[in-house]
Amino acid sequence: MKVYIRFLTLFFLPMGILLGCGKADVEETAEQVPTEQIAIEGTEVEDYSALSYSGLEVLAYEGDSQAQIMLGRKLEYGDEETAQNFTEALSWYQMASDSGDYDGTCALGYFYLTGTGVEQNLDKAEELFITAIDGGVDNAKVGLARVILTRGDYLVNLDAQDDEELSTEDGEKEESKDKTSTEEQSEDLKKAVELLTEAAKAEDLDGQYYLGFIYEHGVGVALDYSKAFDYYSRVTRSESMALQDQDSINHSNIALGLMYIKGHGVEVDEDTALEHFETASENGSAKASYYIGQMYESGVGVDRDYEKAMEYYLLAADKDYAPALNQIGYLYYNGYGVDVDFASAVYYQKLAALQGYAIAQVNLGFLYENGYGVERNLETALSYYEMAADSGYEGATEAVVRVKAQINEEL
Repeated sequence: MKVYIRFLTLFFLPMGILLGCGKADVEETAEQVPTEQIAIEGTEVEDYSALSYSGLEVLAYEGDSQAQIMLGRKLEYGDEETAQNFTEALSWYQMASDSGDYDGTCALGYFYLTGTGVEQNLDKAEELFITAIDGGVDNAKVGLARVILTRGDYLVNLDAQDDEELSTEDGEKEESKDKTSTEEQSEDLKKAVELLTEAAKAEDLDGQYYLGFIYEHGVGVALDYSKAFDYYSRVTRSESMALQDQDSINHSNIALGLMYIKGHGVEVDEDTALEHFETASENGSAKASYYIGQMYESGVGVDRDYEKAMEYYLLAADKDYAPALNQIGYLYYNGYGVDVDFASAVYYQKLAALQGYAIAQVNLGFLYENGYGVERNLETALSYYEMAADSGYEGATEAVVRVKAQINEEL
């Protein structure tokens, strides 16, 4: 009998479950070649995004804080010419902040908030955001609100969000969240909502996204899908090309896609959901690529196509997205769209497990416990099960007990 490895379901559906701050005119016959904007000493740069990395460096070392921030953005998010490097991004933001640029101070605050390139320090993040707010940076209000929500464990980390939440019966879970949020709210929660509302009114995309998030999940406000949909939609209509806005645009498209999948505040519309996922995927979102893979794997809104699913999982895997790595291993294990390949299953599960992805850790425990693709090793199986159990993954504790019993029997 074929043994099926456990995998995560992501979408709960009535029909079933779908499983992270001129050029003169030329003659018409002449070919117009775009040129890099050149900064000349004593002149004002109109568009820093038009400068190359080396051009920005020249200005940055001369003390131009806007060039320092643009370098930080390029290094933080990465682009076609710049490899992502959080440590270097942090140094440029620090330099801009030290020179009194409040946008640099705000950017620095996010690094301390999330622990990116530096040890997480919420007190330091709060201090930086307050300074930036005093300097007139609206986005710092979002940062301070996130500090409050992080301290109170109200906000699920977007990139490491527990996908099991999406596969539960949402009615009961959301009702519980709504009840909690509409009872006596702490002053901190009220402050967070106030900050996000102010940022959203200032047309800050992060503020609008997070305001949509708290209305969708009933955090500090009464759960309201209509308001969530409205705020998410405002973000997706933005034409901003700024690097720092792309995450909010992608997250909002994904959130709308999930609302259409689940029918939260809208009629279930899988075609529209797919469109939102595709928009975010084309804009570089690994999570969106993963969800498209889920749709093709399970045949939700599209014909089931394991090869297409693999194609999108690989797009997400290129960005080291753990759920996609885990799912590639699942396809190899079961031979869906590919030949059965236990060794490849183990390889991809390990890549996901190394990121602390509990589902992959459980899967690896299973593979080592049973000797699929690897030599059977109960001690190694136990270590993976224990990792998952330590993170609170359901069922891992029972696996730990079972394997310990096997080890004792074989002594």
